[in-house]
Amino acid sequence: MSGLSESVLRWAKFQRELGIDDVILDEPFAMPTAAASGARTAPAPTANRPTLPPSRPTAPVAPPLGSARGTARSENPPPAMPRMAPPPPPAPRTAAPAPSTAPAVRAPTRTAIPTFASVAELCAHAATCTRCTLHSRRRSVLATGGPEKSPWAILTLYAWGEDAERGQILAGSYAKPLLDLARELGLPDPAAAAIFACTPDDPSDATIQGFTEAVRCRGHWLQRLKLSGAKAVLVLDHKASTLARGPALPVEWPSFRGQRWELDGIPAISTHHPSRMERVPALRPEVESDLKQILSLIGAV
Repeated sequence: MSGLSESVLRWAKFQRELGIDDVILDEPFAMPTAAASGARTAPAPTANRPTLPPSRPTAPVAPPLGSARGTARSENPPPAMPRMAPPPPPAPRTAAPAPSTAPAVRAPTRTAIPTFASVAELCAHAATCTRCTLHSRRRSVLATGGPEKSPWAILTLYAWGEDAERGQILAGSYAKPLLDLARELGLPDPAAAAIFACTPDDPSDATIQGFTEAVRCRGHWLQRLKLSGAKAVLVLDHKASTLARGPALPVEWPSFRGQRWELDGIPAISTHHPSRMERVPALRPEVESDLKQILSLIGAV
């Protein structure tokens, strides 16, 4: 090392004190000469040049936005957003069909009940009536009973007991106590009419015995009362009273019994049905009181 400068020698000595015996310089040292002052000389290659260990690969730095390299794709590109399919084109409008020239079909209408000249005409019309559902659920058709003319009449719900067999309303044995009581008081035999001329095949089925059926049968039973010339009407039981008065005039039973009311201009009194009076004999005084009101209304002695 005699060719080295003093500063290099001191540095080598310092390395030995630190325990480093082999010192290899990267480049051989050459003393500058006067001829080469101000000019650089190329370093000579060395046979035993140390190499540094390879460094860890660093992650590529993303180029800033807007730079020329920012358009290059990375190894893991972000997931692409799903693209919505464009809406289908609207269907072409079709021309509206031309209006039909055929005449409109009208629903069948129920003909009004005609005005009858006699009870026979009324009964014949009732036998063929189809104005309500009862015509397909009836077991008999009875629109009248008693004499054709009478100063008073009885209005009941429909034929009862043996009425169908005997062909008249109030002809069954159930009505005998009521008619006998009326005769005892001096009343003549009454004319009779029914809210429903068609006796239902199932009397317990209330769905075919409502206001709708009573209104559609009204032309029959009201004309029967008018044809009789009655000056007063005795209505039997609360249901017949309710249907005869209509839904706008409710009936509270039994408090309504014995009260006077108007039935299309004819004075009316409601009382118990004779079949009920037969089952409950205690009701006889109430029925007798109602018959006396009828007697007073028609002016009979």
